[in-house]
Amino acid sequence: MRPLKDIFQTNTELEERLKQTSVFLLKLIAVGVAFQTVLYVRPDTYTAQAWLASLTAAILAQIGIELEVQGALLVGSHESYFVNQDCLGWKSMFAFFGLMFASTENLLNEYKYLFVGIIAIVILNIVRIITTVFLSYNGIISFDIIHTVLWRWGLTAVVLLIWIIWLTGSHLKIKRTFKYRN
Repeated sequence: MRPLKDIFQTNTELEERLKQTSVFLLKLIAVGVAFQTVLYVRPDTYTAQAWLASLTAAILAQIGIELEVQGALLVGSHESYFVNQDCLGWKSMFAFFGLMFASTENLLNEYKYLFVGIIAIVILNIVRIITTVFLSYNGIISFDIIHTVLWRWGLTAVVLLIWIIWLTGSHLKIKRTFKYRN
């Protein structure tokens, strides 16, 4: 195995890479501390949960599944679903924010992409909840499989994909493509 100093052209390049990596990790640690603080404080999100339950019931009613909304509880004829704090998708949004924050010198310069990424995560989270209830309520896939396996890992993969697209500059290529089509 070659020493790190042989991989880089100069010691200055190695030092710069180590500095960038250290800053990235320190920022991630800071976001992690903030995340743990939110977990510890457990802010009251019941109003948002009830709103999400109402939205979910309204959309599901359009595709033939009638559920009664009782606050954050969706009650059907043979199944009930509670929209808890984690259903809000706040952890995915927090993770995306943390990755963006740790990867840039000035997050304010990237506010448009941060906003678009968070909106995409919110929309995907709503799709996640609707498909989870739809598929499990109709007995197509068990709740545990779709919720725990498919969507938990799927949403994590989407968060990482959105961040990687931004990180690699692919969003600039997409933006240029659409710009020239107009």
